[in-house]
Amino acid sequence: MSDVARLRALAWPLLLVSCTRALPASPPPVADAADMAEIPAGSFIQGHAHGPRADESPPHVVRVSAFRMDSTLVTRAAFARFVAATGYVTTAEHLGYGVASEEGMGDWEWQRVPRGSWRRPFIRETADTVAFLRDDAPVVMVSWQDAVAFCAHAGKRLPTEAEWEYAMRAGAAGTRYPWGEAPERAGKLALNFWQGTSHRQNLREDGHVYVSPVRAFAPNAWGLFDPVGNVWQWTSDVYAADAYARASSGRAQPVDADTKNAKRVLRGGSWWCGACTCEGNGLHYRGKGDPDATFNNNGFRCAKDAPP
Repeated sequence: MSDVARLRALAWPLLLVSCTRALPASPPPVADAADMAEIPAGSFIQGHAHGPRADESPPHVVRVSAFRMDSTLVTRAAFARFVAATGYVTTAEHLGYGVASEEGMGDWEWQRVPRGSWRRPFIRETADTVAFLRDDAPVVMVSWQDAVAFCAHAGKRLPTEAEWEYAMRAGAAGTRYPWGEAPERAGKLALNFWQGTSHRQNLREDGHVYVSPVRAFAPNAWGLFDPVGNVWQWTSDVYAADAYARASSGRAQPVDADTKNAKRVLRGGSWWCGACTCEGNGLHYRGKGDPDATFNNNGFRCAKDAPP
């Protein structure tokens, strides 16, 4: 496979999910002192019967134990403190490049950026790309491996795919977004995604071309910011196209002999997603990426088991 084809495959976190019937609402969580939301135990319906992608079905009930989740995506400032404290070298820095897309490029065009990393996650510095450099911007060009290392240092972990969706839905069942089917909320766009007929130009209707500050939009009903959009969010799960089918039938997931290099699930979509590309923003979509993928639209947040 050519570099272009490989980058195109990596850049398409292929997508998912919807719910078909409501379950009893769980009590709203509260934020703890470390700015994590306490997510109560509960159930939700994952998947839908008539989605456009096979990995989105069938719908099945998932039960989730109580846990904690970061209220925001991990920021550049937080990641910088981690690097300063540990001397950690990211995947992109080891590889010598990150992978970026920018306004003006083709809809599926991605480029290796020599020496690109979380420190400088773009091709050229412009008045718009400096948004990546804000302290309160989500850190990007971080691989799954980088995310795991950060969370472990903080005494946390990546959320499972089920935990992620349950928390981001915040009791909402069946809708694309935590607040409904449309990207608007109270009359204005409620998430960061790409507006425009191509990546040649972003219409900026949400106020952003690239990443937005992690508290730029209102949180969901459980106090979690950026439940969809802004950047794709790594989860701990190995991606399997038949994961929902196996869960629905009660079959165990097969043991992957190469778990270290297996693709991992990303959720939520990003600033790059829009009608001209993957339309990945929302709660119906399942993305996937190699664990060493270092795109400038990938980020993460951490989770933690609830205390006994």
